[in-house]
Order: sequence, then structure tokens, then C-alpha cells
Amino acid sequence: MILRSRRIWQFSVLVTSLFLVVPSILAEPEPLNPVKAFYGYEDLLRMAEDKIVQETPAKAFDFLIKAKELNPDPDYRYYNLSAQAHMKLGQIIDGIHAYEESIKRKKDQLDLVLYIADFYEKEKKPREALFYTKLYLEQKPNAKYRLYLAAILSRQLGLESDYEMYIQNLENDKTFVSEKDALQTSLLKNIKNRKWKEADDLSLRYLVYFPREEGMYETLILARRGRNADSLEQAYIWTSTIFLKETRYFTRYGVYLQEKQRYLESLTLFRRGFYNLLKYDPNSDAKEILFLIRQSYANLGKDRDTLAIDSLVKDFQNQKNLTGTDLENHVSTYRKNREYLLFAIHWFSSRNETKANEYRKKLKERDLEFEESEFLRVMGPFAALPQEL
Repeated sequence: MILRSRRIWQFSVLVTSLFLVVPSILAEPEPLNPVKAFYGYEDLLRMAEDKIVQETPAKAFDFLIKAKELNPDPDYRYYNLSAQAHMKLGQIIDGIHAYEESIKRKKDQLDLVLYIADFYEKEKKPREALFYTKLYLEQKPNAKYRLYLAAILSRQLGLESDYEMYIQNLENDKTFVSEKDALQTSLLKNIKNRKWKEADDLSLRYLVYFPREEGMYETLILARRGRNADSLEQAYIWTSTIFLKETRYFTRYGVYLQEKQRYLESLTLFRRGFYNLLKYDPNSDAKEILFLIRQSYANLGKDRDTLAIDSLVKDFQNQKNLTGTDLENHVSTYRKNREYLLFAIHWFSSRNETKANEYRKKLKERDLEFEESEFLRVMGPFAALPQEL
């Protein structure tokens, strides 16, 4: 009886073990990934780098994906390789973003920090350019050219105290003060002899010691225009930034953009010039700047705005005899024209503050309506600055 019970128990154990084993036998085995099985994180990075060197960057991502699976929080090298692959594929923005991730993990990649800062400056994105310029200056606080760029970018963002701090830092270096006159003579001689590269190099080298010396910018613009250099626009931007309250440099920069048939951008510069004229030099002759604004509207096919400027020129010239009723009628006729609204704010400011505020509100509403079509808040290095009186 005891033997029979033991045989029953042994049989039940055998059956149970078979049921436990069968599912594991029948289960689909996990496919073996030879890349993950035989190569580690370092190996995969090297293989990705090889693909980039061999001009097959798309294949590099196969290894980078596997590398991230092994290391979900990869180091800076992973992002550098990812950026290089994107760049070779022409995916510039993706490449820049990958480089930014790399810098988050290793901030002392100074060449890379400058590369990103220069990219954003060229793209006319001062906020991003200033961020990376400051990051560089944290590690190289005496880099004069970068101090100068930090001043330029700060002013474009309306950070006047930062602008003054950087400029004064540069001006405190009196190394070449005694040589300023001789330097100007040398620059003018190079311009006269059409030695454009020499004049360009000399202007750029000493600009950081005389950041508010107008002659330095004049020779820089002339030299780069003589060379037909791509960096000419940069010279116009720097000059307009340093002499932010002037009208003429915005006019010159706008004319340059007009020559390049970049009419919408040139319009924004002429508008800035008109704003400066009303805010800082209201007694000046507005004929030239209004003519250029009218020309921009004509080039853009904006007939209504072109007619508005014709009317505005007459009102500007006759503003002492202009009545509030006449001005309001004219503004109503061309109610979407930005220059007329700006002029109405200027005219009423000294006569009827309530009316001036009314037109300030209309200008804001108008700008909001045309924000995308005119790129009022996203285009150009001066987009962050106020344009209302």
C-alpha cells in the first residue's frame, strides 16, 4: 500500500514537471542581436565614426541607435558623432541641436561653443548666440573679440547695462590709444590704395580697442564692400547696433539689403530708421527714409501702402499746419499703414496724450495682425527691440 502511494506521488511530480518544461520549450526564443551581443558601447561609437569618415553617415545612425540602447544616457562623444552625421547629410539644425546636447555634457569644448555661437549670430538669433558667447567667456573671460560680440548681442536684445559693461571692459584697455591717429591714417591709406584685405584685417584687429570709434566702422564697411565679402552684412549689423540711435546706418544697411532684393528685410531696416528719426531727431528731413520705405512697398507690390507714404510725406512736411482732424482722416484712409500710425503717435504725443495712446493701441493691434506676414518679431537682429513711440 505504501509502495503504491509512493508510485502515485512520483507520477504526479513527473507530470507537473513536464507541464512546467513544455511552455519554455514551445516559447519563441529571443532573437540574438549580433551587434549588441559582440560589441560594447565604445565599439559601436568607433564603428559609427568609421561610417562618417567613409562618407556613409546615414549608416552611422544604425550603430548610434544600438549604442544608446546599451547606454540610455550617452556621453558627449555620442552627440558629437550624431551631429557630424546630421551635418554630412545636410541636416544642419539637427546637427546644431546634437552639438548643444554635447556641450551640456562637456562645457569645455570651446571650439564647439564658438562654432554654435557663430552659427546663431549668422542666423540673426542674438539670444542663442549670446548664451553660447557667455558660456565661452565664463572660461575665457579676457577674449576681446568675444567680449565685443557679447556687447553687440546684448544691445540687440535691449540689455543696455550688459552692453555698457562689455564695452567699458574693452575701452578700459588703453594699449593702443596713443596710436589711434596713426592707425586711422593707415586704414585710410589702405582704402585709398584699394588694399581691401589689409584694411579689413586692420579694422577688425583694432575695433575691439575702439568699439565706439565711428571711423573704424566706416573703413570696415568700405573694405568689405571693396572685397565684395560675405561678411559685409555683419559689418552693417555691428555698425547699426553700436550707433543704435542713428538713422543713417539703418538706411545704409537697408539699401544693402535692397541691392540683394531682400525687400521685406530692407523694409524692417527703413522702418527702424523712421522710428529713430521720430524718437531722437524729429526735426530732421524724413524725405529720404520715407522715399526708401515707399520704394520697398512698391517692390513688395503693396500698392495701398505705397499710396499711404505719398500722403504721409505731405503731412510730414506740413505737420506744423496739420490739424488733428486732417491727420485722423488720413490715418483712417490708410489705417493699416504702420508708418502713418507711428507718425500719428508722434504728432499727438505733444498735443493730445489720449489720442496718442489710442494710436499706440491701434499700432499694437496692427502689428499683431501682421506679425507673421511681416516677420515683425522673428526676423533680423533687431526684432527684439521696441518699435513703438
